[in-house]
Amino acid sequence: MEAKFHDNIDEFYDIAYPFLLKYEAENNLPLAILISLKKNKDHYGEEEPLLFSLINKKKVELIALRTPPHDLLISYSDNLKAIHILVDALFKRKEKLPGVLSFKAAADKFAQLWCEKNSLKSNLFRRERVYQLERVSENCLGNRFFSMATKAHQALILKWAGEMMKEALINITDDDIQRTKKSYADEFEQNKSSFYIIFDNNAPVSIARRAGKTPNGSFVNLVYTPPSLRRRGYATECVAKLSKLLLAEGNKYCFLFTDLSNPTSNSIYQKIGYKPIIDENHYKFLKHEM
Repeated sequence: MEAKFHDNIDEFYDIAYPFLLKYEAENNLPLAILISLKKNKDHYGEEEPLLFSLINKKKVELIALRTPPHDLLISYSDNLKAIHILVDALFKRKEKLPGVLSFKAAADKFAQLWCEKNSLKSNLFRRERVYQLERVSENCLGNRFFSMATKAHQALILKWAGEMMKEALINITDDDIQRTKKSYADEFEQNKSSFYIIFDNNAPVSIARRAGKTPNGSFVNLVYTPPSLRRRGYATECVAKLSKLLLAEGNKYCFLFTDLSNPTSNSIYQKIGYKPIIDENHYKFLKHEM
């Protein structure tokens, strides 16, 4: 097998894109990131992305990529032996990885092997499920006012986004939250808001965000309703309306990730029409305490 790290994004794209597209739902996140890198290699920052392919007799077996400071992403593959080769290749390059996200079997195997080689310990940061939607259940659409957030909503959106990240991502750092909120603030400054709001009696009550794009689909993320306004159907209606909008724009699918520790959100999304595709594990790597 040929394990290769790529410096040329165009070369890597030509290898990775057809492979990732074969399992578009399973590979939706690395595929969306690859497309963004193709358009602008510095999209996620000035530090060089890590681009890895594993090819066996002209057949791609595995793709991995990383956009620092974020964690390593490993594609879906039915060849778990490829994980051993990936670990060895990264170790030889003396890569320092903060974590890994992939489908459960690959993430578990990578975390085990990587921590053994580097004398680290792994922390299961988050158990996720990938969902895909092709049609929105009409009875979830409701009749509340729904619109794209404007600059007038910026302060509220950033506040709620910060609250959502603290609540959903227990181990997230303040630096991570501030960095993410800054990127959202930049969107507002450029009049490119990606957030949508549901209103009740003219007051904002729930938000959702359109995120990355694959060739045939688009992401929904950062769904949030303040605790005092929950259990009134606001989030369900907000996600349903945003999903319908994305489908109306020509997307064949909508994708979203859920936290498996939150059965309520998983139930809500299935009610809207989202169907489970694959489970993923997200690990963080930590030094052993002395």
